Amino acid sequence: MKYLYTLCIAVLVTACGMTPKENIYYIKGEAQGTTYGITYIAKTPVEKTAIDSILQVIDLSMSTYIDNSLISKINRGENLPIDPHFEKVLLASMDIYKESKGVFDPSIGQLINAWGFGKKENHTPPTQKQIDSLIALTGMDKVHVTTTPEGSFVEKDNPNIQLNFNAIAQGYTSDVIADYFLSKQISNFIVEVGGELVIHGRNTLKNKPWRIGIDNPLQKPDEDREIVATVELTDCGLATSGNYRKLWTDSLTGQKYVHTINPKTGRPQPSNLLSATVIAPSAMLADGYATTLMALGGIEKAKDFLAQHKELKAVLLYSDEAHKGQIQKYVTENLTVEFESQTLSEN
Repeated sequence: MKYLYTLCIAVLVTACGMTPKENIYYIKGEAQGTTYGITYIAKTPVEKTAIDSILQVIDLSMSTYIDNSLISKINRGENLPIDPHFEKVLLASMDIYKESKGVFDPSIGQLINAWGFGKKENHTPPTQKQIDSLIALTGMDKVHVTTTPEGSFVEKDNPNIQLNFNAIAQGYTSDVIADYFLSKQISNFIVEVGGELVIHGRNTLKNKPWRIGIDNPLQKPDEDREIVATVELTDCGLATSGNYRKLWTDSLTGQKYVHTINPKTGRPQPSNLLSATVIAPSAMLADGYATTLMALGGIEKAKDFLAQHKELKAVLLYSDEAHKGQIQKYVTENLTVEFESQTLSEN
């Protein structure tokens, strides 16, 4: 019995001293009106509840779909201190607003609602008079952050200005979750929230870089996902913006309205740009600049913007009159992309 007891102790000590092997793990769920997915390599799994808690905190800060969220209260005119999440996204939005000369503008909350892309669906186009009145309630230069001993506060030149961070918040959420994984000494992962990604490290189990797919912008929402291009990335953020999924059709006129709204005209921005995929140091910046490229109003304006912002990498998929039915592509010189389909042509 003494021998058996000693043997058991030896086995237990040996087992406790063993180093767990790394495995690939997956977490997925629903949040922010969309889905999220995380792929990571670690010795032990991360609790999904920790990720859901992060998502809930950010939703309570910046979701316009939650009546008691901080942004909903501020949009109603309540004077409340903003939390660090809200402040980071607001300040980044102000920077992109300046860089884009007002094309990226999260102060268009009233216009988003008027065109039926807010919390309440409305598929009746606003009149020009209504649009003109709402344009007067836009402009991030009319929104300010004031810091006091009690905290930071949002000040609006007009109390009826409404903020909407949908064009940047999901990218920021991916960044926050990525920081959580890094704090847990997990450095090889892909975090994706609503299509906005943070890619970090590599697939160490296969000794390969992470490969990211770019969707076909012409496929229908109910069709199986079709990848038209792939790119190998590490330690960056990636976001894709496009008008091919979020739109509605006027039942009376047949006119289609896309969700990207030009704050200067107050109207949905038609464009021959089908999708813009941007790679930046963070998913938040990638998210904001991908929206900017879509809102500019066409492939040439998007190219010009990228020529002035060499720090960004991008893949633009678009259509033109000369190649009807065929997707055209433009890739910045600082990026290598592998295209899967022969139907894509370079211009």
